[in-house]
Amino acid sequence: MGQWLVMTIIVTSVVFLLYKVYQYGTFRRNMPAGLTVAGVDVGGLSRDEAAELLTSRYLDAEVVLYHGDATVTINPSDDAEFKLDLETMLNQADFQRDQQDFWAGFWGFLLDRPIEVEMVELRATHNPATLQRTLETIAASFDSPAQAPQPVPATLSFQYGQSGVRTDIAASLPDVVAALYRPTRREAHLTLRSSDAERPEIAMLGNLIINHLDNVRFDGVASIFILDLQTGQEVRVEAGQAMSGIDLLKLPLAIEAYRLLESPPTPAQMEMISGTLVTTEEAPAIALLNMVAGQENPYLGAELTTASLRRLGLKNSFIAVPYGQPPRGETTIETPANSSDSLLTTPDPGIQTTAEDIGTLLGMLYYCAETGGGGLRAAYPQEITQQECQQIISVMQQNKIGSLIEQGVPENTPVAHRHGCVGDTHADAGIVYTSGGDFVIVEILYQQDWLPWERSSPLMADIARAAYNYFNFDSPYLGSSRVN
Repeated sequence: MGQWLVMTIIVTSVVFLLYKVYQYGTFRRNMPAGLTVAGVDVGGLSRDEAAELLTSRYLDAEVVLYHGDATVTINPSDDAEFKLDLETMLNQADFQRDQQDFWAGFWGFLLDRPIEVEMVELRATHNPATLQRTLETIAASFDSPAQAPQPVPATLSFQYGQSGVRTDIAASLPDVVAALYRPTRREAHLTLRSSDAERPEIAMLGNLIINHLDNVRFDGVASIFILDLQTGQEVRVEAGQAMSGIDLLKLPLAIEAYRLLESPPTPAQMEMISGTLVTTEEAPAIALLNMVAGQENPYLGAELTTASLRRLGLKNSFIAVPYGQPPRGETTIETPANSSDSLLTTPDPGIQTTAEDIGTLLGMLYYCAETGGGGLRAAYPQEITQQECQQIISVMQQNKIGSLIEQGVPENTPVAHRHGCVGDTHADAGIVYTSGGDFVIVEILYQQDWLPWERSSPLMADIARAAYNYFNFDSPYLGSSRVN
């Protein structure tokens, strides 16, 4: 019985081992136990089964992208041209199996302790340009651009726009690519940036002014020039129209007087300059013309002032007939503005300008006073000083009338301006100093035959308010239109 028992155990063991050898031989035709290819466990799978599993994990499984709270899926093959090098990876897996010692592998199989094998790294490619285009398409669908501010005609101010969200594609790409090359957790979060609402463009100010002129049905000619003294950007509304120069040409006259002075002005000279820049009287201007001429000859003073305007490039401004004097000799001067086919006004033949010329001159005066540079100093580097420019502006700030530009800005806002009016033309031109930025504004209104003051004054205040509110977008000077 003992012998039979021993024989039975031996035979049973042999049969068991032979069965296990057969079973291992079958198993050996597949991938080695514990083998991972591209991060996927393919142990015990046939080559075809391993290929199918890898395809399902990498090519068939979509990648989920998060755009904030929204989700969108992309197909690796179509949307990124993602491709697996299955042939190379499976050949490496076969090599791992073929290099394994049969009996060492058998005993590991028998004892359920597989021999350690090297993992096979992922081999894949994608098309960066295709993925870039895919993300751009997603961004175009889900991004929300910042909304531009809008004008508010009722208060002549500007309404805030809305901030937006944009996809930072360059910053998002690494996370998306990493998700493509993972067999699990195939998701990525797009990097979003906030795009702040922009300030209004200066063209919006021009449109607001034009619309306001239409709304109040002003049937004359409004010539407007606004200069952003920080950026040099401009608003032009019929700014090249020839207009009666009236008292606006007293500004270049005062500048010419300072240019010719070789020492600080005497009290008498200062009184002439102040009267010319602040009052509407003709006597101070006539006296200043004589001072410029160096003799009792206001006509010569007018010629010299006009010559200086030409030297500064202001070719549409001139004084042919001095203030308060009868015409003598040449009573007008032809300019590009008054000889244009698009002339809409009937300017005084003896003294003319344009909003653009006066605005440009005010800009030169501002830069001279603030930095000691600009066109005025470039034309007269030895004859005009920064201190003299500052003094001219200081005198102009003494012009307090409580209307026109002054009425359109908050009280105590510094305004250096020169105004003037005749029956058909009213004007105001100045430099406005504000916390949101300094600017030049020139307003000249013309209406054939007669322009009522009660019509022009509030309209010019409205235009000044619109300009102030553009530069002080965050703290506008509110109020309804004064013109009905």
